[in-house]
Amino acid sequence: MILQTLIVAFVVSYIGSIPPGTINVSVMQLAILNKRRAAVFFALAASVVEFAYAGVTVQFHIFLNNNEVIADYFRIITSIALIGLGLSNILSKSTASSVKVDTKLTGRHGFARGLLLGFLNPMTIPFWLAITTYLENDQWINVSEFGFWMYLIGLSSGTFCLLLTVNALGKRFSKISDNQFLVHKVPGFLLLGLGIYFLLKLVL
Repeated sequence: MILQTLIVAFVVSYIGSIPPGTINVSVMQLAILNKRRAAVFFALAASVVEFAYAGVTVQFHIFLNNNEVIADYFRIITSIALIGLGLSNILSKSTASSVKVDTKLTGRHGFARGLLLGFLNPMTIPFWLAITTYLENDQWINVSEFGFWMYLIGLSSGTFCLLLTVNALGKRFSKISDNQFLVHKVPGFLLLGLGIYFLLKLVL
């Protein structure tokens, strides 16, 4: 189960980091400017922040599970959150070219800038809270004891590997991120389906 937790966290994090945002578009721009070393440090810093945010998220998830009265209501909120995230993805029009980033990134500031932009992206908390709740309730993961650390490692390493992929692709990532169906519609319908399934499971 521990290995499964690591693999599931990695895959979900890798796929969940594909939609264009400040982090991956910044890495893409560094790659285009041939500042690939700075992009690697930037990606590492962003992944470290992801690890920290995920730790807070999972601890909150564990707290909710230990308080059944709160947990029952929160499962409903989680279902609605998944549906909302799904609809948001489906209706999103963002592309790599539409995301505003600082074009003055330099190699020596890559790590520091990655930390800064990572901390300025707290929306990862409600996203991972909803996903973690769903995955554990359907027994895809186990975040107790050692599984907790495996889950965090899986999430942060998935983000890091996706950013390394973006760094390797460079300009080609821009073409991928402009594919609305692949980047937004597919993940959107998956999240929407998960939310509806989770809600029906609670009701029935």
